Amino acid sequence: MRVTEKRVLTLKTLFCPLGAAVALCALLHFPLAAAGESVATKPSVFDASPSVEVGYTTDYLTNHAPDWKSKYANVCLPLKALGLLTLHGEDVDRFGLSDQVIGASYAYPFLIGVITLGGSYTSNPSFLAKNAVGLEWNGRLPDGFGYTLRAEQRQYNDAKTNIESLGVEKNARKFRLAYTAILSSIEGSCGELAHRVQLQWISENNNRLGVTYAFGIEPEVVYQNSLSSIQTNFIQLDGLFWPIKRVGVVAACWHGMEGDYYQRNGGQIGLRILL
Repeated sequence: MRVTEKRVLTLKTLFCPLGAAVALCALLHFPLAAAGESVATKPSVFDASPSVEVGYTTDYLTNHAPDWKSKYANVCLPLKALGLLTLHGEDVDRFGLSDQVIGASYAYPFLIGVITLGGSYTSNPSFLAKNAVGLEWNGRLPDGFGYTLRAEQRQYNDAKTNIESLGVEKNARKFRLAYTAILSSIEGSCGELAHRVQLQWISENNNRLGVTYAFGIEPEVVYQNSLSSIQTNFIQLDGLFWPIKRVGVVAACWHGMEGDYYQRNGGQIGLRILL
């Protein structure tokens, strides 16, 4: 019992005080902004048109289990200087079971970055988290650099997970390169580390093409009500294309390895409509 308490204390000491970190970053940035050395404006997404996205995903598992499938809908409501509201709903089939999840997030822009608060609720949580809440800070740095601090808690049927992450990014003309380190734990156990690297190309008319590679140890529900920290590897190609001015096509394909349990090959197709 003493060992467990020591591990929990260490994890909280290193990663949990997200609010204190955000405040420190604000203090560090304030002289820069006040001196006029960097002209920062809110991201263009806060002034964009509202949008609705609907789509479908599927995964084929190599252990001959039933395919994973999902249907989803996202609503994005930019409120200009008042922030950004996003709503999400999804009907998910995994392991021969069906689950429904709804979620929402709210983002507010500051001169030095964007803060986002989000959460979700699942009606029949056989394999998804029955509820989750997260807080994220996206900070800006000079010369196209930025950073991200995030803390999230997920409650499953049999356990609770805590996930903290620290990310850095570089934006250079039409390209964005980002790296994120993710520390996760189940019921206060010793934290496990995972990594995510992303390269993205963004055109002037907002066509996007990206590749993401993730690896490390993360909490995963490998079967119904069976949450474990396992070694994962994941690679994804994704894109957003606008064949019509206000109608975009979202597409992705991926390959994942879930420890020694199974591999999965999947894809996504969706439509994004500007209102």
